[in-house]
Amino acid sequence: MRYIKWIGIGVLFMLYSSRLIAQAETRMDTTIRRNALRAVPFIFYSPDTRWGFGAGGYYSFFTSKNLKYNRPSTFIIGFSYTQNKQLLFYLPFSLNFEKSKLWVNGELGYYKYIFNYFGIGNDVPDKFIEKYSADFPRLRLNALFQILPKHYLGLRYAFDEFTYTKFDTSGLLFNQDILGTKNSNISSVGLVYNIDKRDIINYPTKGFIVELSYTFDDKYTASDFKFRKLNFDYSFYKTFKEKLTTVINANFVQIDGAVPFHQLSTFGGTKKLRGYYDGKFRDRNSLLVQTELRFKIYKRIKFAAFGGLGKIYNLSNELNFNNLRYNYGLGLRYQMDKVSKIHLRLDYGFGNKSSGFYLTIGEAI
Repeated sequence: MRYIKWIGIGVLFMLYSSRLIAQAETRMDTTIRRNALRAVPFIFYSPDTRWGFGAGGYYSFFTSKNLKYNRPSTFIIGFSYTQNKQLLFYLPFSLNFEKSKLWVNGELGYYKYIFNYFGIGNDVPDKFIEKYSADFPRLRLNALFQILPKHYLGLRYAFDEFTYTKFDTSGLLFNQDILGTKNSNISSVGLVYNIDKRDIINYPTKGFIVELSYTFDDKYTASDFKFRKLNFDYSFYKTFKEKLTTVINANFVQIDGAVPFHQLSTFGGTKKLRGYYDGKFRDRNSLLVQTELRFKIYKRIKFAAFGGLGKIYNLSNELNFNNLRYNYGLGLRYQMDKVSKIHLRLDYGFGNKSSGFYLTIGEAI
């Protein structure tokens, strides 16, 4: 009954927001729109936050008059506040310039949040949860230049300034020597190589995107830590008979050096193995494969089924097929804008003795 209740709330929210969007679009030109602005209220509930409320929306536009040679640029904004006095503000963006020869994307945000810590490794106890609180501003920035058609090379920067406000004084983080439990900065600089042959950025139906990045933290980058991170991510999209879209995603992360616990590779949350708490599994290295099926059922509404399999590990010789972590789930999608193809996403994921409900804007993979 608990699952049905939250799925029902999500469906009602989709129907309500679709009515608002439809009313707005009847007042707009039915030809191709260069700009689109949407805003919707939302409520949510989770064990971490209890009841929460807020508002979210996006602005989609084109930087060139010739739409044939340019992809849409988007700003997505969200603000929420919870019964636990948690504050979340986030502004992801994607900007395309000069016929998509320059692609700038990233995120601005501020978070006042309560996190869960389950330990480090692939075999953490199922029922162990330790909570801690932190406030931090966040900046993510990628500037990619087209060096060949659909091939991009550029710079990546990431910044977080962690201020811890509460630890469990009887917990592991407070009593053990775990790196990253003091107020500190993360300031990462690196290179990104990207091949993007997707037909649509926000909701691809064919093509693929592959990204390889290498970043490092050091005192010379204004970071309080010294470590290096290699990340490889690949997503493939194929649509059959204009209704069924298949998505396959593979991700590999390798981290070396003195890395704080909150920068380790993780599974869980809204994108990696939906159905587990964010950060349920964390360690230096990870390997993950996910797939998703999206089926158009009525006009702007799609049905989704997804699943994944992966492992978190410390050393390279620990990578094997023992005790793999898995997930599966179902979801709905609602197309909020016909031009940019941005979708509202409702998912319910299941893992081993775990589950989670997700309502957000944008795709997981």
